[in-house]
Amino acid sequence: MPISLDLVSRRDSGAVREPSGDDKPEARSSPLAFRVLAPLSACAAIFLLLRPYYGLDHDAVIYMGRGLADLDPEGVGRDIMFRFDGQSRFSVFSRLVDGLIPLLGVAGAAKALALAGCVLWFAAMAALASRLARGAHVFALLLLVACFDGSYGGFGVFHIAEPFATPRPFAEAFALAALAALLAERRGAALLCLAVATAFHPIIAAPACLVALLYEGLIDRRILIAALVGAAALLVASLAGAPLLDRLTTRIDAQWAEIIAARSDYVFLSYWPAGAWTAIMRQASTLLLAASLAPAPVRRLLFCVLAAAGLGLTASCLLGDLFMSELAAQAQSWRALWLASAFAPLALGLAAPVLWREGAQGRIVLTLLVTSWILQAEPESALLAIVAVLAWRSRERWRGMSFATLEQASMAICGLCAIAVLGVALWFAREYARTAPSDGPVLSSVLRAAEPAYVPLLFVALAMLVAQWRPRPLLVACATAVAPPLAAFCWTYEPFPARSADVRSPALAKIVAPHAGEILWLNEKLAPWLWLGRANWASRVQGSGVIFSRDLALVWWERMGFLRDLGWVADAALTPHRGDDIDFPPFTRGALERLCGRADAPAFVVGAIESPSALAAGLEARLWRGPLRYSLHLSGGAPQWTPIEHYAIFDCAAYRPAE
Repeated sequence: MPISLDLVSRRDSGAVREPSGDDKPEARSSPLAFRVLAPLSACAAIFLLLRPYYGLDHDAVIYMGRGLADLDPEGVGRDIMFRFDGQSRFSVFSRLVDGLIPLLGVAGAAKALALAGCVLWFAAMAALASRLARGAHVFALLLLVACFDGSYGGFGVFHIAEPFATPRPFAEAFALAALAALLAERRGAALLCLAVATAFHPIIAAPACLVALLYEGLIDRRILIAALVGAAALLVASLAGAPLLDRLTTRIDAQWAEIIAARSDYVFLSYWPAGAWTAIMRQASTLLLAASLAPAPVRRLLFCVLAAAGLGLTASCLLGDLFMSELAAQAQSWRALWLASAFAPLALGLAAPVLWREGAQGRIVLTLLVTSWILQAEPESALLAIVAVLAWRSRERWRGMSFATLEQASMAICGLCAIAVLGVALWFAREYARTAPSDGPVLSSVLRAAEPAYVPLLFVALAMLVAQWRPRPLLVACATAVAPPLAAFCWTYEPFPARSADVRSPALAKIVAPHAGEILWLNEKLAPWLWLGRANWASRVQGSGVIFSRDLALVWWERMGFLRDLGWVADAALTPHRGDDIDFPPFTRGALERLCGRADAPAFVVGAIESPSALAAGLEARLWRGPLRYSLHLSGGAPQWTPIEHYAIFDCAAYRPAE
């Protein structure tokens, strides 16, 4: 029989809910600011603090670049990334970017959108948490969600609530709000939220729509029947060659598949590393355990989330990896895992107090589960989570045994793992802070790279859940006073190139003014777009859309392969994974003549050099000093920084062979 978890739902009005601290008369008489507003503000600030602003990086480059291309079709719009764009027309986010850039500038628009996305995401999660718990338990659930990075899929490319300008956090926020509305039986609001989520990012919204469909279909089977009929109709339309749907039966050819597998290997499940499956098993085990303990509405919702994730993985494996369906690969239905990633910390928080109250057996199971979350990507994490589920399912067989020694041992192991993980994180944070440039965003970078905060926050949240610990008003007031300024600081600093994004150099523009055309700016994503309003001939970021456009894939792959053969870019530049860039390309006359002799050669080549005197003899180039930035390399696990500010600019006309 399920045990109540303080669920707030009219559908489960018969469930027994233990009174929380906020239900006590003396708690109700306390000021609203101390009961709700202060802890909620502290949780929101901690959430933002642990997701410091990235600046114009990651996928923000894609969407802000798309905005620049829309506003300047004959300049940035000539970039191959936007000429062969196959994805941005499916999102209203691009329209927001187009409207905000003229008002706020590129850097301001990117930050405003990133902050709005994270704030909406937290608000939606708070609404969902308030449907699952009462009082201090709500804030404990929010802390659990805040302290984990929420990565999903292969290679850790994607995360929930990403702190940069992308439509995904907006779609996730409205999807979470829709599921909260379903728990409150507000179906109209849920449908509206799902529609908005779909308008922002159909791929992200699709699994939430499936969860809502299954959730309601388990109540009214006619909904499931209608959904099956609709799916059959779509299949018939696909076979009949309907626009867009005909891609479902169109297979990706071998050449295109090879490029996708290299540049976007996260698309195909067969390339995922073991660590990705470890996280999936830990999250699935946590969701299963919590579902077995939850009252009916929550149990149904958690099982629907698990079903959506399982169906998404199955569809990707069968249609994407095996059949190589173009539409299935582009739909990336495995991204349903984002819901499992968002719900799994909630599930941990819902299960914790129930297991703690179940005696030694329950506490052992909880300790195993918590240890698996502490270890995260380690292989033992999945094993411990699975063992926890099996131990709970078979608890009746061992009811008469004494578990005191085993309980103490499991808690000791959990504590040792926590100390070890926290120690490693603090060591890396120390090395990062010790070696980081003095003008760099040390605090935000340490929080993002070292993640030293999630272990203590995990135990704070668990104390609030299992020990009914409520932080004293003074502690809450301190957290509310300290966390927001720190979060504001981490969101105020603008890393390169955001801090100079809207400042163009007249000297640089004068150097490249004699010839129109593309600029090859090596190892830079935004520089030619922002500072020159020109298309980049080839860059790593242009390969982000190879799954959506075969034409882009072929052109980008050939150009980047050519640069790799010249020794100007590393092999990692042709993959989605960060590797050591070639900070200072080895320019030679022979290499420049090979590039500039091509029919599609760029007008100019720009690359970093160590110093003005480092340019090889016999090369004709103009020198330019740009804003100082640093390239990060890891040596023996410790960070090392290379300053970059000097650039050589080669006019391809001077290296083009005479006809």
